[in-house]
Amino acid sequence: MAETKSSLMHNIGLISRCATLYRDARLEHLGISGYQASYVSQICRCPGISQDQLAQKLHVNRSSVTRQLAMLEENGFIVRRRSENDRRLLQVYPTEKMEQALPVVRACFRSWRDSLTEGMSEEEINTLEQLLARLAERAEGLQ
Repeated sequence: MAETKSSLMHNIGLISRCATLYRDARLEHLGISGYQASYVSQICRCPGISQDQLAQKLHVNRSSVTRQLAMLEENGFIVRRRSENDRRLLQVYPTEKMEQALPVVRACFRSWRDSLTEGMSEEEINTLEQLLARLAERAEGLQ
């Protein structure tokens, strides 16, 4: 049983690392790393999100968010502004450059999903998604 669990975690980690490399290769021309693709999606979905909220939604530490946002800002993808309601908060907004990159990022996510599930039936895909959602929910509860 322990071997199965180890294999499960190994496979999940492997898929995650491969996904980042896949996105790296397909988003490089935009100046976005595979790791930053999730930032693009979340910031465009929630303009004005705070850095702390972004860290919570992406399940990464604040220092990582700060580092990634600095790179995105330097490359013209975001602007950060102090919140008018709470001067301690930095809010993140997408620029037009990020909005233009969003369809490419979304297509990259779809292409990855389609490539991984190629040859699977809809029933298999649905079962896999349900099982992974259960694992994700449990993982969130353990933070």
